[in-house]
Amino acid sequence: MRVKKMSFVLLAILLSFSSCDKTEQETKTEKFEVVVSNEIVHPMDALSQLELTAVKTILLDAKKVKEASRFPEITLMEPEKEAMYAWKVGNAIERHANVVIRQDKKTYEAIVDITNEKLLDWKEISNVQPALLMEEWMQAGELWKKDKRVIEALRKRGYTNLDEVAGAPLTTGYFGTESTDQRLLKVWLLDVKGVKTNLFAKPINGITPVVDVNKGEVVDVLIEEMVARNDKVYDYDEASVGAYKLKPVLITSPEGDNFSFKDGKIEWDRWKFHFRMDKRFGAIISLAEFDGQSVAYQLSANEMFVPYMDAAEDWKYRSYMDIGEYGFGLLSSPIELGTDVPGNATLLNAVIPMDDGTPLLQENVVGVFERNTGRPLWRHSEFLNGTHESRAEVELVVRTIPVVGNYDYVIDYVFSTKGLLKIEVGATGMDAAKAVESKTMDDPKAMHETKVGNLIAPNLIGVFHDHFLSFRLDLDVDGINNSFATDEVVPVKYPNNSRKSGWEVVEHPELKEGPIVESSEGHDGYWKVVNKNSKNSLGQYKSYQILGHSYLSVLDDEDFPQKRAAWSKEQLWVTPYDRSELYPSGKYPNQSQGKDGILKWVAQDRNINNEDIVCWYTMGFHHISLPEDWPVLPTVWHSVTLRPAKSFDRNPAIVIGKQNE
Repeated sequence: MRVKKMSFVLLAILLSFSSCDKTEQETKTEKFEVVVSNEIVHPMDALSQLELTAVKTILLDAKKVKEASRFPEITLMEPEKEAMYAWKVGNAIERHANVVIRQDKKTYEAIVDITNEKLLDWKEISNVQPALLMEEWMQAGELWKKDKRVIEALRKRGYTNLDEVAGAPLTTGYFGTESTDQRLLKVWLLDVKGVKTNLFAKPINGITPVVDVNKGEVVDVLIEEMVARNDKVYDYDEASVGAYKLKPVLITSPEGDNFSFKDGKIEWDRWKFHFRMDKRFGAIISLAEFDGQSVAYQLSANEMFVPYMDAAEDWKYRSYMDIGEYGFGLLSSPIELGTDVPGNATLLNAVIPMDDGTPLLQENVVGVFERNTGRPLWRHSEFLNGTHESRAEVELVVRTIPVVGNYDYVIDYVFSTKGLLKIEVGATGMDAAKAVESKTMDDPKAMHETKVGNLIAPNLIGVFHDHFLSFRLDLDVDGINNSFATDEVVPVKYPNNSRKSGWEVVEHPELKEGPIVESSEGHDGYWKVVNKNSKNSLGQYKSYQILGHSYLSVLDDEDFPQKRAAWSKEQLWVTPYDRSELYPSGKYPNQSQGKDGILKWVAQDRNINNEDIVCWYTMGFHHISLPEDWPVLPTVWHSVTLRPAKSFDRNPAIVIGKQNE
C-alpha cells in the first residue's frame, strides 16, 4: 500500500511517501522535501497564501479595514467565461478577489485587484448577516456559562459541573420577528460527562440560551419544564462497542496512478478538469472536458437546507443553510487513508482565509483516487462462437468530507472512462437526538413522543428532518450556447396490428427559465442539455442527459424556513448564465427572510434557448430516523449522473490507441 501527501499548487509543505509490500511483512519508507511555491499556474486556482495576505494588506493600505475587522469571505473572483475559454498556458493571469467584511457590526463588500494591488470597489450591504465566523461560534459556546439563568436551570436538572456540559451554537433562521441588528445563535446544550465519541447522545432538553454575538451576551434563555433525559453514553469507537473487523480488502495501483497534475488541471484517461477548494462551496470542478469536448464549465454544491420537523420551542428554529451559514470548505475535515479513501489515494491540502483574513492551511482535506468498482465496464459472452470480451470499470474520484455538527457529508465527483460524470453524496455521522420519557413503544407516552421522530434508543428519538442540496451544474456541451429539453416517453397505439401498444420519444424544448415540471400525464423521460450548433457524424445534436431522482420539500410555501429554500420544491431549475447568480438562497441566507435567490432570478423570464445556461439540481431525502441509524449512521448515498447522449459516434469506453505514456 502506498501513501502520498502532496500540495496542489497551494503551499510549500513536506511531501512524504511510504509504501509496503503485498504481504505487509516489511515496510519501506522514503521521505524527501518537495517545495511547491505560491505561484499561480491557472486562472481558476484558489487564492494562495500570499494572495490572501495581499488582499488584507491592500484593504488596510486603502484605510477601509482595521486589524480588528473580520472576513466571512475572501474568494477568487473568476474571470469572465469567454476570457477563461480563450486563456492558454503561458498567458498572463489577472487575479481579483471578492471580499465580505464585517466591522463595527456592519457588512461590506469589496473587489480587490490583487495583480495591480488596488481596491476596485467598496460598498456597505445593509440588513444582512454574513456566514458564521469560527470565533463567533466559539464565543457563543462559552458565553452561556456566564448567565445566571442558564446556570440555575442546569442546577435544577442536576448539572452542577459546567465542564461536563458542552454548548453547540446553532444558526437561528428567521421567523418574522428577528432584527437584522442582532447576530443571533441558539446554543444546544449537551451532557458530555464520560463521553468519547458521541457528543450528541445526552441532549439537555428545554434550556436554550440565545446569544447575540454583536453584544457579546446572552439576550434570552428559553426554558421549558421538561423532565425527559437520557444518561446513557452511546460511544461507537471500536473499544466501546467491541466491534470486529473484516479481513482487509484493498484497492491498489501497483503500476502507479493513471492521473496526473499538469498546468493546473487534473488529467485522467480522456478527462481534463480544474479543481479548487472554496471556503463556502467546498469542492469546485471547472473546465471539465472529455475527449477534447467541453462537458461542464463548473460544478459545485452551492446551498444545503436541513429543516427539522419538531415545532417545540427548542427545535422549531432548526432549519439550517449549511453552505451559506457555515461553509462546506471551512468545515472540510482531514481524510484518513484506508478508511475515508482507499490506500492508493493522493491527499491534497487547501488554503482558506481565517476570520482575520490570514491564510489557514487545511491538511489532507481532499482525496483523489482511482477505484475498480468490481463491475464490468462492458462485456459480452457469445455462445455461438465461444468469444468473451469484458473490461473492468475503473473510475476517478475527487472526494471531500465536510462535517457540519453531527453530520458528515461525503461529496464525490466521479469521472468514468465512458464519458459519464456523477456527483455522489453520502450522509453519515449521527442523528440529532432528543430525549423522551419512553423507553419502548409500549410506554404510555410513546405514540405522542414519536410523532416527530422514531425511537432510536431507550429515552431517545431521532427527530425527522430533510437534507436538500442544490448543485449548480453549469454544463457547456461542446460549446457555450446550449438549449434544454426533455425527451419524453409517450405511449402509442398500433391500430390494425396484433401488437397493440408501444412508446415513442417526443422532445419537449424549454424556452424560458424556471423550474422544469413533469408533464401532466406523468410520463417517463430524460432531461438533457443539448447543443443544436454541433452534431456527431450521424447528424444528431450533441447532448448530455441529467439523470437523477430524489425527494423534494413538502413544507408549506409560506413557512419561513421554506421561503429561504424555495428551490427545494423542484427537482431541477434552468436559468441563463449570470456569473453573479451563485446563491440559490441568496448570498446572505443567515437570518434572511428568503427574498433573494432563485425565485427572484427566474421572475425575469429570460430566454434559455440556444443560450449559455445553468441547471440547478436538487438532491434530497427525507430522513425518517431508525434504530439502525444509531449510534452512528451507516452512510446513505444519493447521486445525480451526467451522461453523454449523442455526443460521440460510438461507445466512448472503447479506446483506440495508447492514451497514457
